[in-house]
Amino acid sequence: MAAIGFALFAIGTLVTLCNFYLSWLRPLVHLLVGGTRETYKWVSGIPLFGSVLLWISVPLLPSDLLRWIAAILSLFDTGGIHWFIATMIWTGQLGSLMRGPK
Repeated sequence: MAAIGFALFAIGTLVTLCNFYLSWLRPLVHLLVGGTRETYKWVSGIPLFGSVLLWISVPLLPSDLLRWIAAILSLFDTGGIHWFIATMIWTGQLGSLMRGPK
């Protein structure tokens, strides 16, 4: 089971780091090399999978340190469900989402 945990941890980490790069670092790099906001082409990451794979890997990992690293890394997955919920709260749309259509 530890091998499956390591595999899920590795794939989840790669997806999470890709999402973090595409959301935060890539736009910054574009601006630093002389690009403008108008010329920036937004690229989507892979939603949900990074944090879900990391969460699934937590009970399968043999070390407490790796479990904590997986849990903390999952927070950086900008395509995760926790970022979606935080965005809905931040924009005030969570209430309308919970009430359903009118």
